[in-house]
Amino acid sequence: MLFIMFHSKNIQIYINFFTIIGVLALFSCSSREPIKVTSTASPISSISKTEEQKLKATTLTIGILSPPKYYQGLANYLKQQFGNKVQIVIDGDEKLSYEEARKRMINKEWDIAFPQSPMLSIAAKNNGYSYAARMFPDSPPYYQATLFTKANSPIKSISDLKPTHTIAMGDFNSASSFYVAAYDLYGKTLKVNMGHKSSKIKELVKTGKADVGAAAYIAVKNDENLRIIHLSKLIPGGNVYLSPKLSESDRQIITKILLNAPADIRKDANYGAGQEHDYSQLLKISERTEKILECNPFAKNPVDFFCGNKPKIMPDTPGKILEILGKINGWTKKGEFESFKLLGDKNKVYEVIIPEKIFNQIPDAPNSISIQGQNVKIINVTPQEQGGIIQLKVTEPNQFIVLKDISQSSTDSNYQVKQIDDGDTITVNDTSNQEIRVRFACIDTAETPKSDADKNTDNPADKNQFLWGNRAKERLESIIKVGDQVKLNIVDTDRYGRKVAEVRLGDGTFVQQILVKEGLAMVYRQYLKNCASADIVEQAEAEAKQQRLNIWADSQFTAPWDWRSRKRAAKKS
Repeated sequence: MLFIMFHSKNIQIYINFFTIIGVLALFSCSSREPIKVTSTASPISSISKTEEQKLKATTLTIGILSPPKYYQGLANYLKQQFGNKVQIVIDGDEKLSYEEARKRMINKEWDIAFPQSPMLSIAAKNNGYSYAARMFPDSPPYYQATLFTKANSPIKSISDLKPTHTIAMGDFNSASSFYVAAYDLYGKTLKVNMGHKSSKIKELVKTGKADVGAAAYIAVKNDENLRIIHLSKLIPGGNVYLSPKLSESDRQIITKILLNAPADIRKDANYGAGQEHDYSQLLKISERTEKILECNPFAKNPVDFFCGNKPKIMPDTPGKILEILGKINGWTKKGEFESFKLLGDKNKVYEVIIPEKIFNQIPDAPNSISIQGQNVKIINVTPQEQGGIIQLKVTEPNQFIVLKDISQSSTDSNYQVKQIDDGDTITVNDTSNQEIRVRFACIDTAETPKSDADKNTDNPADKNQFLWGNRAKERLESIIKVGDQVKLNIVDTDRYGRKVAEVRLGDGTFVQQILVKEGLAMVYRQYLKNCASADIVEQAEAEAKQQRLNIWADSQFTAPWDWRSRKRAAKKS
């Protein structure tokens, strides 16, 4: 309500009053009607209905490395802005590793990325993401990394560190707890315990399991049980980035909406307006660190934080074309190089190093994730021993061959569906008309009733299990029809003699992904190591959980493996 006090004889005030009323009336007639935003903050301009209709994306995934509760307000705000036309998904949490976050940006799984770490911000830029906003707007634009020990440690400075000392570090994508620390430790040799968040690093130092730790200065500066022994150069903070999969117009609209969000929403999500950080100095630091990574396998202790003598060339038979067969069993990014772990004959381990530009030219290798678990052949590459690791440095695309027809794998082979047994089991015939029962890899669906007793049970837990088991089977029957051709990637044989396989339709549709994404199946983590497409089903499950689809909205639902375990225990008692 607007209160105006005036003197009855003051004609000018009358004029001003009616002028205000006229202006307000004029604005009320505007055709650009704003979308309502429910918030305790003061109203802020938002996009119009016309702009909303221009948004081409139907789903926006918010990628985070913090507790999801801090981004729920932002998700609700985006839903209000876009209405039911656009689905909003929050993906990630404080437990998500930097490496996993980087993979999701490489695969363009995040539409709006809040990477926090400057190294992840660089990874976003390197993968075509565009700048939208700054993270941590209320903090100084730069921060510092630190090396620290227990308060009573005899180690007083970096010069006191010896090869017998152990350092706790973050994973390869952390600026403060890995990249900058490795740069500052140049010339040292230490045992390394890496891959941890700052809270774990502090714990390892306090308990004496590590002699020194690396973390952001802010994480340890007020801890009286720890002592700072080194501070780094200034490090720029992180930014918010938008996926290159979004159209240019979508990115403009989303950027505007993000920056116009109510203050309380921006504060919770920890972002705001500002210029994009300059990462040029950090890139120089990372270049030296990546050279160290190329020279030294961090999986073997102690680690040299420098590059020593040239690698030894392993002997080879003169005149023979060198050929090494093996399975890809691990991957990491090292600057402009892709590094793969190759498990060869007699469990011999190799590191295959490929420049990114060369890797992008290799047939049947669309991305680094897709070839995990694949059999490959390396030809005409001379092995080099470096720090106890045998390296294979690929310099031409034709030196790295992805093998399709390997006896251990049935990828791309066609099988005819004979029967749908339940939500995660089918029976097929191979090309020789041999019948094969196939258990779906990666996932587990609820059980279906197998007897009249099951169908007529009064047990609430059993009835609930069979309800969701039947729904999963019905959905599978709508995806795959008897007589259809499917492709199998057979990864194992279970104790019942069934082939465990990833199942795809003729057009490449991954059947397990559909069931998990719709909340009709769960990721079977006990056996996920045999799933080459683990990242895909885990992402699908995260989306289903976020949207509370089907089993994720049923508080009475019991995971199928827990239900089976209870049934077995009941039979024994």
